[in-house]
Amino acid sequence: MKSFVNYQQVVAEEINFTLGSDRHGKPQINMFVGADAKEVGIVSPACVTNWPRVNGDGNYGTMWGPTDIQKAKFTLDLTDAPINSNNNQAFEYFATLMSLIDDRLLDFVQANQLKILGRKNLSRDEIKMLQIRTVRPKYDTATGALAGHSVQMSATKFAWDGCGGKFARTINVCDHNGVVVQNGVVQPGDVVAATMFANQVYSGVGGDKFGIHWSFEDVSVVCQRSRLAAKTAVPCFQCTEYDFAMPYTEPTQCCTPDYEAQFSEPIAVN
Repeated sequence: MKSFVNYQQVVAEEINFTLGSDRHGKPQINMFVGADAKEVGIVSPACVTNWPRVNGDGNYGTMWGPTDIQKAKFTLDLTDAPINSNNNQAFEYFATLMSLIDDRLLDFVQANQLKILGRKNLSRDEIKMLQIRTVRPKYDTATGALAGHSVQMSATKFAWDGCGGKFARTINVCDHNGVVVQNGVVQPGDVVAATMFANQVYSGVGGDKFGIHWSFEDVSVVCQRSRLAAKTAVPCFQCTEYDFAMPYTEPTQCCTPDYEAQFSEPIAVN
């Protein structure tokens, strides 16, 4: 059973990597934390999620998902979007932690680049260009300007049962106290935290690309989007004055009750 530690208690310097080989003899990077080589499990901060797929069949049948349900995945993103109009400072601390972990992987790959990448004499900056970082930038589709950052996680819907088959699993959706909500749903715009873990360190993707695949097991809905504070003012409208401006009042009925009543009677059809 995995053990998850609050992100504020994680020490990046205690996370280490070793080089082994898979069943095909290819290099395999192992990732662990502490002297007893535990799995890296983290309880993330509460962040706004924009593209959650943690219910039902996950991303199966979606625009970017697979057409084979056996390849379906649950996905979750954690973003640095403001919460109740305030910057999410917890994400900034979290992003720094993830960057430090990525840097430790970067240093390890540089030291073992011949075995992992089949290259030698590459500088740290050259290898960093091959790394897929955990915290990824988001860009505005209209202007191309930087619009924020996010951390992407995924978990396969079907897991090995240890007997040669697979079973369909679900993601536990909890309230802010960690109590599992039956048939709970995570929707875009909700503020959520997750139990995330390092599923594997991959290499050779798209040629020489490498990085950490973060997965997740449980999602805590800290605050639903519908219950976040509503906007109470739009300051940019305060910059202009109008001679004819008047306070807003509730609209009144344009028709008298007697006038409306004549249209409520059924119409006789000959």
